[in-house]
Amino acid sequence: MPPPLLTKLGNRFPIARHEHVAVLYRGGENAFRFASFLSEGLKNGDLCYYVAREVLHRGMLAEIRGLDTNPDTYLASRHLSVDSGTGEWSTLQKRLPRAVARAERVRAPAVRWLEEGGWAEVAGLSAARYHEFHSLLNLQVKHYPGAAVCQYALDQLEPAQIAAAIVVHRHLIIEDSFVRDNPFYVSPETYLRQSPTERDGIAARTLREVGFNVGKLLENLAGYGRL
Repeated sequence: MPPPLLTKLGNRFPIARHEHVAVLYRGGENAFRFASFLSEGLKNGDLCYYVAREVLHRGMLAEIRGLDTNPDTYLASRHLSVDSGTGEWSTLQKRLPRAVARAERVRAPAVRWLEEGGWAEVAGLSAARYHEFHSLLNLQVKHYPGAAVCQYALDQLEPAQIAAAIVVHRHLIIEDSFVRDNPFYVSPETYLRQSPTERDGIAARTLREVGFNVGKLLENLAGYGRL
């Protein structure tokens, strides 16, 4: 039996509990497209986390406020956390487990994690650790009801970065297409056993299959999602 539905992202894409989804989008105006993921969660009593570069914080809070949700109330109660991530690996890998422990203490129905790619470089976290963290999230989201949604602005990323993000997310939203069971996904049981060089090789092979044409890669994935 599939896990219960948590939400419909943007009133369109069904996200089940315990899922980890990457959103690949174009256009800066779409950075806040799924603010309702947090707004809805706050109204439900969920613990909500938004991790992004500081320059995006004000915009996300404004979007949440525009959805008839006062973020200040939830920031004060710590049901909403907004921050810029951390470059400390030991701290980062404990973040979601600590969120889960707090959710259990306060009996929150779910934990919702919304992240905007790009924070890691500013925080001083290496790309290798960043993608390792996302592979690890696939395991961590299994321990409590909720979901992790990670956004990537395609026009701000190099091809290798896009491929690396694709291989560590089982489910993808590519603009308006939902790809369940991404065919390039590598399970954490496999990915985390690899060295950084081997992980780079996985991303490179993903690009090699489409002649290093990112547009073709995304088009093929979107087509797979429509099957």
